[in-house]
Amino acid sequence: MSIMGYDLKAYLVYRRTISRPTYDLLNPFLRYIDPYLSETGNPSLRPQFTNNYEANISVDERPIFAIGVNDTKDIFTNVIYQADSSKSIAYRTYDNLGTNRETYFRILGAIPPGKRYFVVAGAQYNHNFYQGLYENKPLGFKRGSWSIFTYQTLKITKTTQLTLNGFARFNGQLQFYELSSFGALNFSLNQQFLNKKLTVSLSANDVLFTNNNKFTLSQGTVSASGYREADTRRFGLNLRYNFGFKKKEENNFFNIESPEKTN
Repeated sequence: MSIMGYDLKAYLVYRRTISRPTYDLLNPFLRYIDPYLSETGNPSLRPQFTNNYEANISVDERPIFAIGVNDTKDIFTNVIYQADSSKSIAYRTYDNLGTNRETYFRILGAIPPGKRYFVVAGAQYNHNFYQGLYENKPLGFKRGSWSIFTYQTLKITKTTQLTLNGFARFNGQLQFYELSSFGALNFSLNQQFLNKKLTVSLSANDVLFTNNNKFTLSQGTVSASGYREADTRRFGLNLRYNFGFKKKEENNFFNIESPEKTN
């Protein structure tokens, strides 16, 4: 069926993918992060296989509603183990832990572009269930988290545009780290001058300074907690001028016309 001239279709999707560990994950070189934590790769990592099952409803080939499951075997993920030399020292590495079943739900809505105001907003829920071995002991870890996101533009005049984008994650997760809620709100104001040849952009990232989180980790013999933040609140000024030079056309095989067209 059609909505506002866009095709509305339903899909049933099955995918099977393989993820191979990169060189950094395999490199056994030891890197020291602080006096109590180091990081190293694991040369014994095996690739992981994922089966994805999804049902979605799409508008113009873009899913606006989706529900699905990711079944992963031999999952490799970031883990922290206690060092043999001291109980106060740990090292971070990667290991194949067993299986992970991720169930997700996603919804997306938008006002079609082309008018004065345009908005895209969505939400997603993820629930992860890990089963396997951690430090040669049975592992069972469950956690669900919500994420919301938006992108909005407002054409104040023909040469002035205000843009907003942001996200928030509630009850977040990063591997086996349990995170507090965090997010970011970003703005930019674009003004064009000189017959739209000069563009001046003012930007502000993480205006409320909310892209930071508290974390806890309790797996095996490791129990840790802390707070993480980065230099994410930034303000910027960008000037861009279009001199009108045309981009030089590349002469490659795909631009060569066929003999039928030249005769």
